[in-house]
Amino acid sequence: MLRLHVGLGHIDVDGLAPQEETEIRRHWSRCDVRDHEPPAAADEDDEHRCAADQVPRLTRTSADWTAFHEQIVYDATKAAIASGRGTHIMLHAAALALPKTKQALALTAASGTGKSTATRRLGRHLAYLTDETTIVDPQTRRITPYAKPLSLYGSSGVRPKHQHGPDELGLGPTLEDAELARIAVLDRVREGDEEVLAHAEPMDIVTAVTALTPQSSSLGRLPRGLVTLCTLLDSQGGAVRLVYREAEDLLPVVQDLLSSPAAPIDPAWDALTEEELTASLPGAVGARARTEVDDGVLTDDGRLLLLHGTELTVLSGLGAALWLHLDVARTPAELVERLAEETDVPDDAEQIVVQGLDDLTERGLLRR
Repeated sequence: MLRLHVGLGHIDVDGLAPQEETEIRRHWSRCDVRDHEPPAAADEDDEHRCAADQVPRLTRTSADWTAFHEQIVYDATKAAIASGRGTHIMLHAAALALPKTKQALALTAASGTGKSTATRRLGRHLAYLTDETTIVDPQTRRITPYAKPLSLYGSSGVRPKHQHGPDELGLGPTLEDAELARIAVLDRVREGDEEVLAHAEPMDIVTAVTALTPQSSSLGRLPRGLVTLCTLLDSQGGAVRLVYREAEDLLPVVQDLLSSPAAPIDPAWDALTEEELTASLPGAVGARARTEVDDGVLTDDGRLLLLHGTELTVLSGLGAALWLHLDVARTPAELVERLAEETDVPDDAEQIVVQGLDDLTERGLLRR
């Protein structure tokens, strides 16, 4: 059996032929591949089963080797994500760093939108930490490397993908103590034939969080995960959007971002209180009430960001006002009275409020 160190965790792989074991050792060399003795069979009722038994184990099947190797990547990434759940910020992002200063940049992007290509091109000039899952300690900003092989399509352009180790691709060294300095969202221009000058654009906090939340893992499991992410972004001067056509053109932009770290910025938001995150207190018959949310912030311009499970909802205007007024369950008529204390309301205000409440209910933020 081979044990691979993946992020903060491990995965065991057994049943490999000698040539397959050699390939794993070569392509996964930066994940500390070691021989491992399989654990003894344990009684299913044994409540004192050792921690080793909890390491995910993948046994070679009769599937094509390329497909099975891709399955190893999938299971290893799941194990890496699980290893940081509830303690670390985890982004679906590549991470590259300046070898001398160890300042790192996370490159976030949805699958199939250029992240692996950018990693291959930039990683030849920078330290390679991961191309898949960036695991960040929110207190120290230290990145735990997950230097897996890169999964690339073969000449046919169809799955399964082929695995290529970082040494094979000529990527820079893997650092154990790199610090996250910036977070960027990749925005590759694919349409048109006009020249595109690669550049970094600042992102406001709402735009950044809206883009990053779908590319994060288990943010709702991290205590005050949304607040933690916003705090991390502010400490780095905010996120940036990297606009480019060809990945090679990003190198001077990335080097400039990492060579001149941005100064922290003052928060343009306030964290919701623990009381505001809980469900509403009971109210009258026919009232609407908040459901519990995992986290939330209110921006200085009145936008409300709510994290509920894996879903981020951004509310503004009436939607934000209604949610904030539902500290206690209230009927539409009671809400109109509250709103009328703050501003002029139209004659059909109750109908408008009911429509707003129905929308929030459909989103799972309220209950009847």
